[in-house]
Amino acid sequence: MIKNVEEKLEKKSNLSKSQVFDFENLEILKKSLEGQKKGEEMHFLKSFSFKSKLLLTVAASCIGLGAISIGIAVYYNSKEFHQGLVEKSRIIHGRLSEVSKYVAEQGGLEPMIKRFTSQYEDSSQLTDADKMVILQQVPIYASMKIGAENSEKDHYEFRVFSDEARNKKNKATPEEMQIFDRFKNDPNLNEIVEDEAGYVTVYRPVRLKESFGCLNCHGDPATSPWKNGKDILGYPMENWKDGKLHGVFAIKNDIAIVKQAQADAGKTSSTLMLSLMILLGGGFAIGFAALIIRGPIATLAQIANALNVAGSEVNQASEEIASSSEGLAQASTEQASSLEETAASLQEISSMIEKALESSERTAKTSLGSQNSAKEGQAAVEQMIHSMGEISESNQQIMTQVNESNKKMNEIVEVIQEIGQKTKVINEIVFQTKLLSFNASVEAARAGEHGKGFAVVAEEVGNLAEMSGNAAEEISSMLDASISKVEQIAIDTKNAVEGLIQQGKSRVDSGVHVAEQCAVVLKEIVQNVSEVSSLSQEISQASKEQALGVQEINKAMTQLEEVTQKNNSVSNSTSASAGQLSAQARAMKEAVNDLQNLLYAEKTSSHSSRSAGGSSKTSSHSSFKRAA
Repeated sequence: MIKNVEEKLEKKSNLSKSQVFDFENLEILKKSLEGQKKGEEMHFLKSFSFKSKLLLTVAASCIGLGAISIGIAVYYNSKEFHQGLVEKSRIIHGRLSEVSKYVAEQGGLEPMIKRFTSQYEDSSQLTDADKMVILQQVPIYASMKIGAENSEKDHYEFRVFSDEARNKKNKATPEEMQIFDRFKNDPNLNEIVEDEAGYVTVYRPVRLKESFGCLNCHGDPATSPWKNGKDILGYPMENWKDGKLHGVFAIKNDIAIVKQAQADAGKTSSTLMLSLMILLGGGFAIGFAALIIRGPIATLAQIANALNVAGSEVNQASEEIASSSEGLAQASTEQASSLEETAASLQEISSMIEKALESSERTAKTSLGSQNSAKEGQAAVEQMIHSMGEISESNQQIMTQVNESNKKMNEIVEVIQEIGQKTKVINEIVFQTKLLSFNASVEAARAGEHGKGFAVVAEEVGNLAEMSGNAAEEISSMLDASISKVEQIAIDTKNAVEGLIQQGKSRVDSGVHVAEQCAVVLKEIVQNVSEVSSLSQEISQASKEQALGVQEINKAMTQLEEVTQKNNSVSNSTSASAGQLSAQARAMKEAVNDLQNLLYAEKTSSHSSRSAGGSSKTSSHSSFKRAA
């Protein structure tokens, strides 16, 4: 049955949300059956009846509560037992303290000291009997004597220990020294209780009291009764002060021995008595519960049979709903297929629209590129014209510069020619002058004394000739310089002409490059125009495909309408089956109300049942209305 319900619920989950109707009751039934199945899987309880299970529950509760009660009782009994041992030890300590106080109040120690010091000269003369008489007047000794007596009978161990004990038996062990040091370090500490390892021990400090006569034996050596620094018994006096920690009394109880002593004395454990009472109470509770549940169990069996019959009818109604659901699922499948085709067509249209939009954008970009290319071509042509004009101007400048250079060269040539003529005249004059000077010198030599004046003239003429020669040399230098300048001018003119020619060549190359750019731009314009034409064709084809896609959408929508009509018919059938299922559910609800009346108070259960029934009817009516 559970498997069938699961299969129907799986089919129901495949329906579209708009076609799903109320399956609340089936969900509740499924959960109920699953719970029943899990209960059946508990093999160790399978053989028990409902009555046996109730009795087993009562028994388990009694045992659990009894175990808890026994545990609590054992805990508190143990706690009270240990506390009793502590109180017992405190009573013993109190008794020892009272004994010590009583002996001290009798004041028998000082008379004994006077008696024996007057009788003997030294402590070595004291007999054992004398020492025992003296010790019986010491308060601490009396407490030690009382503490040790009857310790075995009262099941405890008495011990006194000290860090400076006169009796080696009372020397503190390392563990006892820890207790001793705690009392020594804290003068206000009056008691230590230890409860561990099966023993309860109570420690109390023993401090020197001057009022008890303790300083007669442990005080200032100067007060020695024998006048030798020793006490009445012959022990060295330690010069201790009032309140000094001298020892510790310990009352130790062995828990096992005390319990064994109680058992030997015939005392019954309170824990055992409590356990017996709990067992008797548990048995009585189980028997009383068995008598009470006999009647309700029979009623529960009848209700279970009614629920079984109603469950069968609900199962049959649910199968009819499942059959209707299958038809609805098939119609929904056809509807989903139509929707898929519609979605595919819409996707194709969307793709075509995107493609058309992309083509339009590319067309716009291409047109803009064509416009920019045309502008660039126009600018390149204008730049080429301007470059050609500059080339013409450069050529004109070259011609002008060449003409000016020719004129300057002609002028320089004329100057050089004139200078050359002047130089020839000067050279001839110099030659004639030198010749005349030479002749004059010859004639002056011939004339002798009379020719001295003429010789002076001849000398001056010679000087003039020399000066003329120097001038001629300077003129020659000037001619050389002029020649250099002419050569430099020629070189400069050549360089200028070459520069202009090179500039003209560069501008010509620029013009050629601009012309090439014009060719490239024009080629791009042609390509862009071709691409625009191709894109226009693609847009036209996409528009045709969009028209076909719209037709497919119309067909799919028609099919979707037919499938929707089928779904409405199936929904009506499902609604009728759901009405039958609702009636059976109400019958089951009444049976459940009877069960609640059995388990709870009549008035409260009836009111709750009526409220729940009204809510269920309202919910079912709303669910069926939504499904229809």
